[in-house]
Amino acid sequence: MKELPERPEYGEYVVESFLGKGSIGRVWLARHRRIGRRVALKTVTLEQKFEDDADRHEFYRRLQREVELCAAMQHPNIVTLYDVGYEGEIVSYFATELVDGEPLLARLRRTRPLPLGEAMSVAIDLLRGLAYAHSKGIIHRDIKPANILLTSEGQAKIADFGVARPLHSSLTATRSLVGTPNYMSPEQVKSAPVSPRADLFSAGVVLYEMLTGVKPFGAPELSGILYNVVNHAAPPVNVVNPSIPEAIAQVVAKLLQKAPADRYSSAAEALVDLEAAMREPETSALVISESDGATPHDVTAPLPTLVDTPPWPSLIRRHVPARVFWVITLLLVAGIIASVVSLRSSIARQKPLGEITAVQREVDAEKQLALEEARTHAEAGRYAEAIAAYDALIARHPGNVVAKLERDETKRVLDASSKTEVTKTARAPRASEKARPPEPEKKLSRWDRFKRWWGAAPKKE
Repeated sequence: MKELPERPEYGEYVVESFLGKGSIGRVWLARHRRIGRRVALKTVTLEQKFEDDADRHEFYRRLQREVELCAAMQHPNIVTLYDVGYEGEIVSYFATELVDGEPLLARLRRTRPLPLGEAMSVAIDLLRGLAYAHSKGIIHRDIKPANILLTSEGQAKIADFGVARPLHSSLTATRSLVGTPNYMSPEQVKSAPVSPRADLFSAGVVLYEMLTGVKPFGAPELSGILYNVVNHAAPPVNVVNPSIPEAIAQVVAKLLQKAPADRYSSAAEALVDLEAAMREPETSALVISESDGATPHDVTAPLPTLVDTPPWPSLIRRHVPARVFWVITLLLVAGIIASVVSLRSSIARQKPLGEITAVQREVDAEKQLALEEARTHAEAGRYAEAIAAYDALIARHPGNVVAKLERDETKRVLDASSKTEVTKTARAPRASEKARPPEPEKKLSRWDRFKRWWGAAPKKE
């Protein structure tokens, strides 16, 4: 924590130290002057510019309504919003519950992957919190390990509803990217309207990372991540980590479906399936074996070469010949060893992602400005200018998936409008141009018929 030379005050709260930067401002450790309660105080310091005062007033009016809507949520798996401060009618800060623990992100940096029991506990708490928020009409839109806090008792709480929106909110500009690339849903990448199922996709990515230790759509560059989210199907978790039971792998696979309609209809439905998977004998046996003394994997340590399996039932040994039994057992063990060796090689080849530099931020800002220019032409019906702007952007940044998708859509709109114009301007044929019936063939004489047969008659015009 960074100590402050002087302690500013916000309403009844005295700032003690700086904690970090949030989605819409800075986060401070503060103490209530009267009751002494410590809170995470988030100040609203937006960097975006407004076209005029009316636009600025409308933004803060909606922010006030939506912050107060989040304050109405009271759930053990959601960080509680205690208080909201104003400057006049403008939201200036809000105080939230101070969680004694650490983010899931810090936990994953120490342990890869998480033990199955711990990962399932976090996943169940996450789905419970999302089910409650969705029932109140709130979509988080930025579910990721940094926004999931783990208390000292092991409970998971969803934090930072700073980019959360009601289902029908228009606070964020249309077609703007909101979220963190590695955890965004395909509809968020394409700047399409989002539903609670977008949060379920992000929850699936978090669960995948907890169970395997790797991100399902990771890539060295931002454009590669966005392309993978939209087009790449991640390998099943029980292929990357063979110790994961099939029932849990099926839940994760359904959460990660590209089309929202193919995912679970709600967090509550996903929670039912996940809890049922936890009751499967195979899952229960693995969780019990962990609690009996198994230790989690350290980040620097290689993955285990063998996966613990439940003992073979004596019934199988009685009814299967010994030679067949041992041949099958050896083949299974060899397959598991080969899979784990392949997994270790693939993980070793992966390159860690670096932090985004100032140059990269400038490039991203330039890309966003170019996209907005092209979108402005398209929305005004200037499709040719829009396509030219998209082509110029793609020429500078060939890997920009969003620009390619929007350019193709603009071309389809232009082609459709061109065909409509051609149909409207096509003139009807004149009466003189209409097809005339063929003239009856003139009757030939016997001599002419003989010459035609002989081949000496001239060709008819």
